Amino acid sequence: MTKRTVSEKTRRQFVARSTKASARLEHRDVPDEHVRSAKVEKFVESLRSKA
Repeated sequence: MTKRTVSEKTRRQFVARSTKASARLEHRDVPDEHVRSAKVEKFVESLRSKA
């Protein structure tokens, strides 16, 4: 498997699809217009920087 550079837009689409799939498995709804809070975005960025 080779490494590929993925655009920000593509990555966000993958995350949105994954979030919706996870919510569906847990019988929750994620509205299309859902936006993460600044606190959550900061947390996610801190996880990305560790990788």
